[in-house]
Amino acid sequence: QLFVLAVDTLSRLLHRATETGILQQLHPRCPIPAVSLYADDVILFCHPTQGDTMAVKGVLQLFGRASGLQVNFLKSLATLICCDADGVAPIIDALGCPIIDLPITYLGIPLTIKRPSAALLQPIIAKFG
Repeated sequence: QLFVLAVDTLSRLLHRATETGILQQLHPRCPIPAVSLYADDVILFCHPTQGDTMAVKGVLQLFGRASGLQVNFLKSLATLICCDADGVAPIIDALGCPIIDLPITYLGIPLTIKRPSAALLQPIIAKFG
């Protein structure tokens, strides 16, 4: 329960950074949350710009100093969506985490920008079959 309370602060920091213009909104008309939190799994969404990347890193460092929960960037992953990987890879590299391609698995579910194939979903279906 303490972890959930602490990580809720991270969500609020990211929300405040978006409200104040430090981070860009993900969608111009629809407020989309920049973070998904579940137990000890966290997904952060931001634009692949130098400003947003450095802002996310700054928020994570601030959160770590305040809570004692330090992000291990070597165990973290970055995935680029709908952008030129060659152009933004140096920006993302500043985070210090590896860049991986989609699909990725989050909480046991494959994430992709396209409709998932039957083969991709088969392991999930097999668990319930």
